[in-house]
Order: sequence, then C-alpha cells, then structure tokens
Amino acid sequence: MLKRLLCSAVFLFTVACAAPHGGPVTLRILAFNDFHGNIQAEKPSPGRLPVTVNGETEMAETGGAAYLATMIAQQQAGHPNNIIVSAGDLTGASPLVSALLKDEPTIDVMNRIGLGINVVGNHEFDYGAEELRRKKSGDGTFKGATFDYLAANVVAADTGKPLFPPFVVRSFGGIKVGFVGVVTAETPTIVAAAGINGLRFLNPTEALNRYAAELRRNGVEAIVAIMHEGASAPADIAQDGAACQDMVGALNDIVAAADPAIDLFITGHTHQAYACRLNGRLVSQTASYGRMLSVIDLTLQGGDVAAAAVRNVPVTHDLKPDAQIAAIVAAAESKTAPIRAQPVGTLAVPLSRKPNASGESALGDVIADAQLAAGRLLGAEIAFMNPGGIRQDLPSNPAAGLAVSLGDLFAVQPFGNNLVAMDLTGAQIKTLLEQQWLDQPADRKPRILQISAGFSYCYDDRRPEGDKILGDTLRLGPTKLMPERRYRVVVNSFLADGGDRFIALREGANRVQGDSDLNAFKDYIASQGDHLPADPQQRICSKG
Repeated sequence: MLKRLLCSAVFLFTVACAAPHGGPVTLRILAFNDFHGNIQAEKPSPGRLPVTVNGETEMAETGGAAYLATMIAQQQAGHPNNIIVSAGDLTGASPLVSALLKDEPTIDVMNRIGLGINVVGNHEFDYGAEELRRKKSGDGTFKGATFDYLAANVVAADTGKPLFPPFVVRSFGGIKVGFVGVVTAETPTIVAAAGINGLRFLNPTEALNRYAAELRRNGVEAIVAIMHEGASAPADIAQDGAACQDMVGALNDIVAAADPAIDLFITGHTHQAYACRLNGRLVSQTASYGRMLSVIDLTLQGGDVAAAAVRNVPVTHDLKPDAQIAAIVAAAESKTAPIRAQPVGTLAVPLSRKPNASGESALGDVIADAQLAAGRLLGAEIAFMNPGGIRQDLPSNPAAGLAVSLGDLFAVQPFGNNLVAMDLTGAQIKTLLEQQWLDQPADRKPRILQISAGFSYCYDDRRPEGDKILGDTLRLGPTKLMPERRYRVVVNSFLADGGDRFIALREGANRVQGDSDLNAFKDYIASQGDHLPADPQQRICSKG
C-alpha cells in the first residue's frame, strides 16, 4: 500500500520500512512494454539506446527476442520468486517477419521466454477481438498463448462481460499478489472501428479502483497495476529513483486518483523510458520493442509490499543470444524472406518521419503525395495522412543502402488500411485541421496531419483551440479554399472512421473505397523514389 511504498527508495537501493508480522518474501517482476512483434534484432526496429559504461554514455544496439530472453534469464537467476509481465502492444504494428505469420512467432517466442501476463494494448485490437482471442486460445494448427491476457476495462457492448479477466492473483512464498490490467481510454479513437466492433472501453482508473477493492475484500493486499497507458517524459527523466519531473499525460491523473492500495504502476503506450516516483508512487516504462527491461524488486511482508525498487536495464547485444529463441526467429525470417525482400525501388535520399517546427516531415509529405496519386482515380484533390500511422523512416535500415523493399514499406505503414475518398466542404476541412488540437491528449497535441502537394495553410499556436488555423491561408494551389465549396479528399480508412479524434472526416459525403495504402505507397516509390527530396516541402507554416 502507499504508506509502505512512500518509505522506500527506488532504483539502485531500497530502504525497508517497519514491516508487519512474518518473514519477508522477495519478488522480482521483469517488465517490458510495446514489443510490437519485434522478434528480430535489427532494422526495421529495434534500434539503439543510450548506455552508460564506466561513466561514459554511448549509443548501443539493443533489442531482439533472443537477447531479451538472455537478459531475462540473467535477471531471474537467484530470484526463485519472479514473474515476467508485458504492459501491452505485445503484437500489432509488427514488422513483416512476425505480421505475415499473424504474429504467431511472437506468441511462440513469449511462450518460450516464460511471459506470465500481457495486458491488452490498443494494437492488440488491430485485427479485431476474434483474432485476439485466437492468439490467446489458438486454433487447429497454432497452440496460442500460454500466458494470461488481462483487460479490466474492456467489455462486450451487449452483455458487459469482460473480454479477458480483469486481474490474476499469484502466490509467492505464501503471499498473494494481485495484478490488474487496463488499456488506454483512447483505444476507441486510435484503433480502426472494425477492430473494436462489439466492445466497450471503460474508464481505466475506475476499473483499477474497482478491482483493487475486490482484491482487498478477498484478502489480497499487494496489488500491481499493469497499464497500457503512460506519460511523455523529458530526456533526462529520473532513472535513479528520484521524483518524476515534468511528465505529461494520462498517467499523472490515473496515479493521482488511484486507490492507495495499488503499490506500483507498470506502464506502456507512450514508448518512453522512466523509473521514478510519481506523487510518491513507483512508476516504470521501458521505451519499446524489447530494447529495455524493468527489473522491479519487491519485499513482501505481512501480505503487503513493504519495500520496492526498480531499475531499467538496456538489452544490449554484448549478451549471448538465446539459441532456442534465435531458432524461432530464424524460422520466421526464412518463411517470410521472399515477400519481405521483394524490391520496390531506390531512393535518392533517406526519408525521415521527424517533423520540423510546424509538424511536417519529409516522409509524411511523400506518403500524402502517394495517397493523392492513387486517390486521383477517385477524383481526389487533397490527401491527409495521420502522423501516428508512419512507424519508421524510409528505408528502415539506412545501413543497407537506399534500395527499398516491401519489408521497408510495411515497416512504415503496417496497418493494412484502404484509401477512402470523400467530399468535404472548405469549412469542414478547416474544422478537420482545428481538430489537430481539439480533444487531443495533452502529451500529443498538436497531432499535425501530413498533407499532399498543392494544398497549404498556416496556423498560429498562440490562438485559442478551435481558432488556430488562419483561414485566409487555406489554399489549393493558388486559390483560397471556399467554405461552401466541396473538395474531394482522400485519407486512409482509419482516419475516415474518425481515428485519432479527427471526427470531421465522419461527415464526408459520397464515400468510395480505393486500393490499400501500402499499394499506393509501393507504386509511388517505384515511380518516384529517385526524385524525392530529403526535406519537408513547407506546405504547413507555423506563426506561433
């Protein structure tokens, strides 16, 4: 409980508090988040992290399931009471090496590693609830997950029945520990509508508190929250047990309102790395893609948490990779290689998804242009692309040169969306652009849509929300957009359903579905790749 957590220090040292009756039991929790099917150890994903050796910090290659398995085994040694947990997005938005095989290699890897719990993340719903159930329970040829899925705030819309158990209780040295799992409340706005059909997503804080109370009624005092929700943190966020500073996001409000009986919060979703105390309570997250592991040590006494400590450990490639895990990965690579390696084209320069000061990126421009080129068959004049759907730079592995394969393109756009053309008035387009701020999460605003060539505008971030777009600057070519005139717009099907809170797109008239976004991207790179510029094209300007 909170009173016990407050009197312990975290990370490299622990100061135990006065404990209740009975001998202490130590529990080691090994946690990671946002793995996204990244079983491979190289690009696309996982990538490098800063690592400090002998007082010197340098960037080191990290991640890969075989290295993660070795790190986990090392951290389990000498700690018979241990459990491995994942804070969601274990699968979904995965590279082709896993995605082509329905993420079955990732499930097989995690079974072998000994994962105990995975809370559902928003990307677990990319292919719908039935496919998620199949990943858990298997089918005639696939045995499914041997670990538990938790979803305390996801229920069937018609019956209210939970999709998966809200919590599990495990016993360590005779002391029961409850693990409650929730997914971000914004799931309905960031997952394609088909993926969450028939489901209702409840308030995560209320779900945590409800089941914490139920656990306590049943005699469980040691309670761990595993959340696919987190915060954005500055680069120098505490990794030494100090108080969390300048963190922004839903995690702040959840921790503040959570039942004091919840002892710590293992988090995800925001792909950040932190190990610190937020309002006196332990919170952790390990970036993404299996590049880091949280090592959480609890002292259990009298049925509750008497002390807690955490440290984040990078999964570096100086470890010896686990041979059995490496064999699973190699088999998946072999099965998928012919498709992943299909050549598409060659770039003149690498294309980055990093935004400039106005929120525009070189790769975002290219993807919007690709969608406009494909959408012209449907009459499109303007294309919009959501930045969250751009998952990697192109090519995904610059060290391999500027040749682009299908695997590279899929790493950038892995969601399998179709293009949708629709009619919007000039006034509706302005409303759409205002929604880059309106109702967006505090740690993700503005969420700047990438736009196609020929369309341009300016915004002033100093103006109030709902009035940031400078209407006189909205132009298609040299002509100012007219509020009442209809324009033909093309977007991916996720956005067309109002994804990322761009609900103005739901009002689009005369909808027609086109080809897949991946095919549009592939055709454009094949025809234009050696002519594309490296820099954003200044289609969006910021006066703020």
